Amino acid sequence: MKSLNQLSLARGSQASGSDSGSSGSDKDIHNDGKEQFVPIDAKVYKLLVEGKKDDISKLKIGNFYELKSKEDENSVLHIAGSTGQAQVIAELLPSSKHIITWTNNKGDLAFHSAAKASQFDAVKALMNWKSYDSKEEYISAKLLGVQNDEGDTPLHIALENCQENMAQILMDEYGGACYKLNKINVSPLYMAIQSKFWELVKKMIAYTKENKVASEPELLKGKSIVHVAIDADNTEILKEILANHEDLIKSVDDEGRSPLSYAAFKGHLKGVEYLFEKFPEYAYECDKAGYFPIHKAASGGNLKIIEKLYITKNLLNKKGQTILHVAAESGKSKVVSYVINKRDLERLINLKDEDGNTPLHLAAKGFHPRTVNILAREQQCKNNLENKNGLTALDFVEVHTEPLPTFEARLTWMALRYVDAPRSSQSKRKTYVQNLRAGKQKNKANDAKELDSFTERVDTHMLVATLVATVTFAAGFTLPGGYNQSENDPNIGLAVLARKWAFKMFVICNTAALYSSILCVVTLIWAHLGDLKLIRLSLKFALPMLGLALVMMSMAFMMGIFVVLRTVSWLSYVVLGMGCIFLLGVLLFFIPLYNPSYIKNSVVRFFFSGTFLLLLLVCEKSSITYT
Repeated sequence: MKSLNQLSLARGSQASGSDSGSSGSDKDIHNDGKEQFVPIDAKVYKLLVEGKKDDISKLKIGNFYELKSKEDENSVLHIAGSTGQAQVIAELLPSSKHIITWTNNKGDLAFHSAAKASQFDAVKALMNWKSYDSKEEYISAKLLGVQNDEGDTPLHIALENCQENMAQILMDEYGGACYKLNKINVSPLYMAIQSKFWELVKKMIAYTKENKVASEPELLKGKSIVHVAIDADNTEILKEILANHEDLIKSVDDEGRSPLSYAAFKGHLKGVEYLFEKFPEYAYECDKAGYFPIHKAASGGNLKIIEKLYITKNLLNKKGQTILHVAAESGKSKVVSYVINKRDLERLINLKDEDGNTPLHLAAKGFHPRTVNILAREQQCKNNLENKNGLTALDFVEVHTEPLPTFEARLTWMALRYVDAPRSSQSKRKTYVQNLRAGKQKNKANDAKELDSFTERVDTHMLVATLVATVTFAAGFTLPGGYNQSENDPNIGLAVLARKWAFKMFVICNTAALYSSILCVVTLIWAHLGDLKLIRLSLKFALPMLGLALVMMSMAFMMGIFVVLRTVSWLSYVVLGMGCIFLLGVLLFFIPLYNPSYIKNSVVRFFFSGTFLLLLLVCEKSSITYT
């Protein structure tokens, strides 16, 4: 087991950063070289865990203080600390002062072990011990600043386990640990803010202010406490941090975002107001990705923050994109509506970025159907504009959509088709599309995956069509009302209700359902030949046939029940009404699965647009994909 002196030498850089309030440094704590430990046996281990100190003393083990566990090299003090045996610790320490400085194979002191096990009383017992080394320096507090192999102090561990009371007493004993960084550059102060332990946070900030020379470089190097304060939505703490450490306004997160950019993205309005008022220059400073704070507000869909930063509305990011481009690319439909309805910003709707993409291109590429619908229906929007690759917005959707499109991709395509968005006819666009598709065709693995996906669809559709054909075939020979079975009647064997209008409707609908489903099955048989082009063609033809079969079968059932219940008129009309409602539901959900490529008739377009708007609502409230 390593001594504390050896530990400090091995972790010189991690253990640095002591403050003016400490007496000396961690490396002053030492013991005499590497201790020779004796493996602890099961009996002693059990007594330690159970806290039976009297039984332990009866054993009269001469080398008791040199015992350790074989697996993790824990000393008797580690074991007592991790099991919460405060009384054992109180009696052990006076006779074994040196073992408080010993570490196990993870670099943990007894303090670390007690903190990991959330043993509050054990930590207090360890802290109550007062010992002096050969230089007569108080070392108990210094041990609380020692970092294990992960760079964690006991304060880190207490906060990681959300032990606020333990963290409070550790902070009171040794405040210098509050800004030390572990191996992932996280300080206890960062963790305290993250856990929203505000009293402790204020105490830590006050300590870092008193020891600014030592603490500020560490806080600047570590994960930003300013950003985590914004995450916690606490403007008071944000103000206190920057009032005491103004240089921390320069800190950035992992994505290179300044505090103002991060607050704008997160929608922290009060934080943005404070930062913009105190540090207005950062509104004109872009992050590592080239976005200004107003762009981050647009990508986060935060309208109120855009209004606060409105003075920077004309800034372009490094891709030459406006806030409308960014909002469209992120699918923030409310921001898009807000921007295009502003007179001084409506000019942005057809503006191109450095790749030639308009906001409509970017919304289409990201498969954001509501955003595409808002932009495409705007009178000023030119949906025929092409980017540098010669692609229109509709081209973007069709070229980049997978063979089995997601629900959002299908709705995006529908939104563009309802406004007659054109495809490009330029040779450059054709070359782009051909090269893209050729690349996909060359990939045999992709072809095989695509073929398997289509085969599953074909099998599912064929199963449904076969079931419909079976049901309607059986219904054709078990007619509602039955057959005339009177031997003296010349109409023997004929349907009893043949003259009723509802019965006639039943026969027509049942026949239509039967033959539609049979035609669907026959069409799908062609799809089993294995050619991708033939599969797509078969599905395109079979899907409307299957839809017609389902609708006709539903109507046949409704008419069949209606005609046999004619003697109970109220019940027959209830069944008819229910059937009409559910039939409308079937149409609403099935029609969007198959839409004609061109809808010229205004009445038909209006009907299809209604189902489209309903599906937009569904799309916003769920993440269901079309498979």
